[in-house]
Amino acid sequence: MNGILNLAFDKIKRKIEDNCNDGNVGASERVLSVISGGLILGIGVKQLFRSPISAISGITLGGALVYRGVTGHCSVKGAIEKVTQKEDVTVIEHRYFVK
Repeated sequence: MNGILNLAFDKIKRKIEDNCNDGNVGASERVLSVISGGLILGIGVKQLFRSPISAISGITLGGALVYRGVTGHCSVKGAIEKVTQKEDVTVIEHRYFVK
């Protein structure tokens, strides 16, 4: 079991250290995604029999974060960047005063 974990960690470490030419996620974001995704994934697996619905959502979110961190590509971030590149976005701040 320990050998499998070491192999998995080594593979993740190599993937994170690789230069990702087509990726849109920085190195620090990748590391944080893998760590937080692993934590959420672990909690989801631990609670699989107690609360299956929330556990499945945790497993899905954790797996997506681990995938994002390992590959260096985030589809959501890519879609947001495409939208903001196409058109100028103007942010208008509304301030309301309440007496």
